[in-house]
Amino acid sequence: MKHYVDRSKIVNRWNRDTPIRLWVDSGDEVTLEMKDASDGQVQLGMSLEKFAELDPSRIHALTGPIGINGAESGDRLIVEILSYEHEGWAWTSIMPGLGLLPVDFPDRFIHFWELEETVTRSMPGLEIPLAPFCGIIGVQPEEKGEFRTRPPGTHGGNMDVRHLVAGSRLHLPVYVPGAGLCAGDAHAAQGDGEVSINGMEAPMKITFNVHLLKDVAPSGPYIECPVPLEPEAFRECTHHLFVESHADAREAAKQVVRRTVDYLCRRIGLSPEQAYVTCSVVLRLKISQLVNIPMITVTGYLPEAIFLESSDVLPN
Repeated sequence: MKHYVDRSKIVNRWNRDTPIRLWVDSGDEVTLEMKDASDGQVQLGMSLEKFAELDPSRIHALTGPIGINGAESGDRLIVEILSYEHEGWAWTSIMPGLGLLPVDFPDRFIHFWELEETVTRSMPGLEIPLAPFCGIIGVQPEEKGEFRTRPPGTHGGNMDVRHLVAGSRLHLPVYVPGAGLCAGDAHAAQGDGEVSINGMEAPMKITFNVHLLKDVAPSGPYIECPVPLEPEAFRECTHHLFVESHADAREAAKQVVRRTVDYLCRRIGLSPEQAYVTCSVVLRLKISQLVNIPMITVTGYLPEAIFLESSDVLPN
């Protein structure tokens, strides 16, 4: 059976006692309308002054909870993602005190993306492929009480794993009767690290099937991703690898992002703020090694395919 759930009602806290909005059977198909992460507070083209008035208590806006008939503690819920449908726009921001580089970027900033079917050309000199996914998919947690949505956990939630694209299957443990599945925080694209604080935040629809397996709960979220891990444009292109080592992985990542920001500014003339939000939606941060104690190596991968023109500018 197919079901459709609009975004007229949202939740922005995890709470195992939140009433189930819709009950479905294992094997059913569900389409959810999702607001952007701001709960619709961000409007296309809004001023920076209005953006500064956002109510942070409304982040994130999730659609649900969806109850699966027969789901009980100890079961496994599989969410098979079939498709995403964006609405033509998205936003990425810098917020004071947040993100990987709050000292470097203390001022508020917002960038709006015009989304075509599969790419955006909304940053000067760049064409960025879209790879829509939900930053948040999760079930209600085991603990009683009300919890903010920012921290992820064994129940899933705000994992921001960019490979939760169409074709992927997310396995989650069930903790409460019905599971209480919620989804939201959809991104049209995101880098590994989401360094400025956002991906391409977008209102969107997600369609998925749910499957229930009895008495075989995983210990935490597990994802099957049978589709390619990168957009087609990135699979065979040159990548620029920025490599840094430090005893603190976070410090190594900071320096990688600083070097990438500098390169984007010098190569195509972006402002530092534009370059930083570009890193948030396209740079891939990866741990290269953890064994050469005390140093940890972090590498940032920047695809050459995003650039509209070639260049002989060398990274610092």
